[in-house]
Amino acid sequence: MTHQIWIQFGLAFALIGATTFLHAVMIVFGRKILRPVTNHEGLRGIASDTFRLVLISLWLFAAHIGSMWMWAALYLETGISQTLEEALYFSMVTYTTLGFGDILAPVDWRLLTGAASANGLLLLGLSGAVIIDFTERLRRGRH
Repeated sequence: MTHQIWIQFGLAFALIGATTFLHAVMIVFGRKILRPVTNHEGLRGIASDTFRLVLISLWLFAAHIGSMWMWAALYLETGISQTLEEALYFSMVTYTTLGFGDILAPVDWRLLTGAASANGLLLLGLSGAVIIDFTERLRRGRH
């Protein structure tokens, strides 16, 4: 059993590293592509800022979907889930900490679900910080 614990921690660290890397890449590219434009005033500027805020939110959401797919792949590979739909559902429920409890990981793999939840909390928090920073940059560009 102790051996299984270390395998779970190893897999969790690897996946948390991979998902964090994915988010870092998405954040860097998203900020470069969707830089606030400071030369637009009035309604055109407001529309541009609104569009950019929606795009950065969707861009970050895509990073979260990618992370959930990574966890789902692990759930399939380890046999925690038997089908892709079940793996994705279980991944989304654990990653977002929703935790319905209608699907449970086998006892030998349940530590992974806590790691997935911690990963989701950290990356959702990071996305919130990025959106706040982006909004602040938009505001500073207007004043």
